[in-house]
Amino acid sequence: METKIFSKKLTQTDVRNRLSVRTRSLHFFPPFEDGQNAQDLMVEDEQGKPWPFRLVVRSRGRYKKPVLTAGWREFVTKKELQIGFKVEFFRENNEVTGEVKYKVKVLKPYVIFNAVFGYVSHCPAG
Repeated sequence: METKIFSKKLTQTDVRNRLSVRTRSLHFFPPFEDGQNAQDLMVEDEQGKPWPFRLVVRSRGRYKKPVLTAGWREFVTKKELQIGFKVEFFRENNEVTGEVKYKVKVLKPYVIFNAVFGYVSHCPAG
């Protein structure tokens, strides 16, 4: 069964540095060990290619403020992502084996006369 974790329109920070993840989405990811504020995730793109990302949360403060760091910039470069594109993250649970997979889908804006009319799949080879 596939569950959408979150969808996000990319900002300048997301494209140039790291992807900010909604805090309310954290419960979809594996729990952090005590004292741990980073974990590695393998995320599959639409072609089935695995991408290693690092999910990091603040170690101090009231809000965890999760971000994807290591591996994210390479994904942005190879997938030719730009400000205004969308990414959607999914969690897929195999009910038979218990295996959990994370997936990412990239959407680019469908623009006519400088107006966005929706989003379409964006699948460069990467």
